[in-house]
Amino acid sequence: MLSFPVWLSSRGFPTTPLFFKHLEFHYYIDLALLLIFCISAIWFLLKDMGSGGLCFFLIYVLLSVFDQTRIQPFYFEIVVIIFFYYAFRNNFNHFKIAFFLLMAGTYIWSGLHKMNGTFYEFWFEGLNKRIPFVPVFFRQVFTWLVPFLEASFGVALLFNKTRKWGIYLLAIMHTMVLITLTYAGVGFTVFPLNMINVILLFMLYRGFDWNIFKLKTHKSLKIRIIAFYALLLPALNLVGYYDHLLAFSYFSGKPSYCNIFFSSKDDRDKLPEKMQSIMREHEGKYYINVNEWSLIYVNLLCYPQDRVYLYLQDYIETFTGEHTTHLQYYKK
Repeated sequence: MLSFPVWLSSRGFPTTPLFFKHLEFHYYIDLALLLIFCISAIWFLLKDMGSGGLCFFLIYVLLSVFDQTRIQPFYFEIVVIIFFYYAFRNNFNHFKIAFFLLMAGTYIWSGLHKMNGTFYEFWFEGLNKRIPFVPVFFRQVFTWLVPFLEASFGVALLFNKTRKWGIYLLAIMHTMVLITLTYAGVGFTVFPLNMINVILLFMLYRGFDWNIFKLKTHKSLKIRIIAFYALLLPALNLVGYYDHLLAFSYFSGKPSYCNIFFSSKDDRDKLPEKMQSIMREHEGKYYINVNEWSLIYVNLLCYPQDRVYLYLQDYIETFTGEHTTHLQYYKK
């Protein structure tokens, strides 16, 4: 499951429900839901790819409503693909269309969101560390090209004449990502999604004949809804009305990260022991870095939305009292 603690409520990092305050399941309820989740996945793969897929999807939605930390790209994309299979179980060609629309939207918006100074700085620094022997000019050009290349690979998936090249180029891109992560010794949680995306692109490409222009005359309402979800809905993120991760906004420089500062050092003694151990001090001020907190106990970054940080602040103040903390945001 890549990060087993994320599926449990009893851990050092609180669950962050979407609708409920301070909701925490009993350990055995967590295990029961997780068991049903795993059985649904096995049922989907081995027995009934229709009903098993629907059950798998619904359990994931339920688990994510109870904890937004579970809304991670390498989880929800796979779950959405499985739901597409259920929705189009009687028409495999429609499933292929839905899949390629999702993949196109993923790469197009992921590329577009990378067109920012934060990404360019981050990527260029990485190239300087890993390939310092390459002339600076070429490193700079490649850095500026990365967002355009990724977005163009996504566009290529929408057309018959370019789809094959788009798939091969995406395979090369994912291979480079995996090699880089392996070399750096980080990011192993994203390996499955990188590999699954490439494998499915090659598997579903065979015999697939469709391009985006056919959407105008397509009779399936479900396909039109999926096209809206994958290609248009992420645009709402540009005006702050759609979550960063759901909009494929990776390395966009837009998500804010958070430190929770305390009014007094004495507040530390009021916190549970696991939280006390991660309190940090800087220039006489005491704080908890939310991402560090999440990584230690869940092995995943905190879901990067303001509502989650406000929830965590409220959770801490159940121990320290009202108005004893304040949030300080920063960009990576």
